[in-house]
Amino acid sequence: MMAIKSRLRQIVHVVRRKNSRVLRICMVVLLTTLIFIGLHQGSDYIEIDLLSNITYLNDYKAETNGTVSFDASKLRNVLKLTMDEIRRLSPQDEIDRTRGKDCRIGDIQIENSHDLDIVSRAELLKCVELHTSTKDKLKDLHRAFLHTMKDKIIPRFHKEMYVGSGIVFVAGGKFTMHVMPAIKAIRANAGGEIPIEIMIPPENTGESSFCDNVLPLLDPSGLTRCVFMETLFDSTTLGSVKGYQLKALALLASSFRKTLLLDADNYVVNPINKMFNCPIFDEFGLALWPDYWRRLHHPGVYDIAGIEVDTTKRTRYSVDNVSPAERYKVNDIGKVPFHDLDGAIPDGSTESGQLLVDKHKHLDTIILSLYYNYNGPSYYYPLLGQGFAGEGDKDTFAFAAKALSANGIHRNYYQVKAPVRAMGYWANKKDEVKILSEDRISADEQAFRGVAMIQHDLNADFEAYKKARQELHSKPMEELRALREEAFLSEVSADFTDIDKVFWQEQRKKGYDVKGFLSFFKEVPVSFIHSHLPKYDPWEYAANEDMMFDGRKTASRHEDEPNFTPAHHGHFRMYNDEFPKLTNYDLELSNWLCFQKYVCQENGYKNFNYLLQKVEKVQGGHKSLEHMCDYINKRVEMLLATTWEGSKVM
Repeated sequence: MMAIKSRLRQIVHVVRRKNSRVLRICMVVLLTTLIFIGLHQGSDYIEIDLLSNITYLNDYKAETNGTVSFDASKLRNVLKLTMDEIRRLSPQDEIDRTRGKDCRIGDIQIENSHDLDIVSRAELLKCVELHTSTKDKLKDLHRAFLHTMKDKIIPRFHKEMYVGSGIVFVAGGKFTMHVMPAIKAIRANAGGEIPIEIMIPPENTGESSFCDNVLPLLDPSGLTRCVFMETLFDSTTLGSVKGYQLKALALLASSFRKTLLLDADNYVVNPINKMFNCPIFDEFGLALWPDYWRRLHHPGVYDIAGIEVDTTKRTRYSVDNVSPAERYKVNDIGKVPFHDLDGAIPDGSTESGQLLVDKHKHLDTIILSLYYNYNGPSYYYPLLGQGFAGEGDKDTFAFAAKALSANGIHRNYYQVKAPVRAMGYWANKKDEVKILSEDRISADEQAFRGVAMIQHDLNADFEAYKKARQELHSKPMEELRALREEAFLSEVSADFTDIDKVFWQEQRKKGYDVKGFLSFFKEVPVSFIHSHLPKYDPWEYAANEDMMFDGRKTASRHEDEPNFTPAHHGHFRMYNDEFPKLTNYDLELSNWLCFQKYVCQENGYKNFNYLLQKVEKVQGGHKSLEHMCDYINKRVEMLLATTWEGSKVM
């Protein structure tokens, strides 16, 4: 910037001597060019170019030059090698999860603008204690695994083993119950051309009846198949992973190159066909979706992964990475949220109920996330989540991509900016019964019961992001350029530093609120309804008689009131009246019709090992089965009577 100022003074000197109109015009042209260069080279206000034609390193080199045909045994061998190396380079102990007495951190939503100091670096260090010796040990193991992955594991994977695009679920047991209507939702809203693979973990050996008897009727397209993970992974691997760890394994075992990984209780409610080939995904190869909260990663985990964070430089405000940092400048950088600092992973945290990945670009990201998940319960989960909301696999994918980039292997990703929203209903706080418009209940007796998470369309989100960037970043920068030109032409001795200072002082007087950035995403359409609290489990619904005005759950909550009488009777919908504005697919009705058809008709429950175990091996199981199907039938009756005009079902 000093060199630019010096050059400008030389130009001014020429103008003063020559007093030439022609030279003055030339000076303006050159001045504009120099200002443009100066703003881009010497400040934090660099124009963001997302689609930057990034050249990805071709890390996935085949052992031969021709097309390689992979069978299950070859895939099994390379997966075994991967897991053997992960086990070899994993710590054998675990971290002490006890929180420090001075721990103040907590769940902070991304739009919050108060109490932000509790997620500063200093505060994030006060909770889970990470001793230097432990950190050094984890750092050495992490570094060794990165080298092993690059030199030994990646060369054994062939690009040709992953082809096409498709959707992957991890099912088995009760999750097979959830995935059944999820498949119906895909076929109803995303068409019949997207292949689906259902990964069945080894402990669920009784799922073949569902795969053989139900699946062909559920999806006549023939594009949905079960993949039994025991055919692809050795017994040692399958015996040592469970829960969240299965996701990364499922991604590696799936045959698709471009893979949309969905939780079994996540439902597609609008078209997603363009998602696999939209520009932002083609460019980055990894798309993630947000959770409600800011990140709570322990700063020490960045040291372990070799990620440098500049604690003197703030580059964003929560999810807003387009507004110039001068807009929200503070005097005490030590109180700034750690994940607003340059080099840290941006807020908000990730919700992994849906993940879209191109394995040709991010195979190493998946493998590294598997390393984190394998060591998740012992170290990486408490370091990434510190015991708060949603601790688990959710942040391991973004962290893996960041760690690879920090170690010279550039792996970029895009996280959807449209905030996740809660879907549910207003309920009586005591019994969680839905409040109707005619009910007279005081405000302090009410609570919102969130039953699902609403996630948004990737491509539309990126289009909204570009508009936000233009409005919040490009426009003020153009104003500053114009101000500099005007100041220079009117007062040749004007100091750019003073101009900038005055400009940003005036900008800050307007105030800053991250909600201004988030407002650009209000119209982004919905893609997924992650209905997880409670999950669609008809056995549990019926046993508790949940979502009923006068069911067992309601009665149990009022046992202390002998004279209690329910205000209403029967079933109620669990999604509020906003739902038809999001989609014309009646998800509740479609799901319960699915259970009615495939579970309760012609002893269909026998095709679901989860239900078979409940009915055949539990005392009173057959009576409970009858009660469940009666519950399902009455719920379907209510849903049919309350569906909206123009709604679509399976």
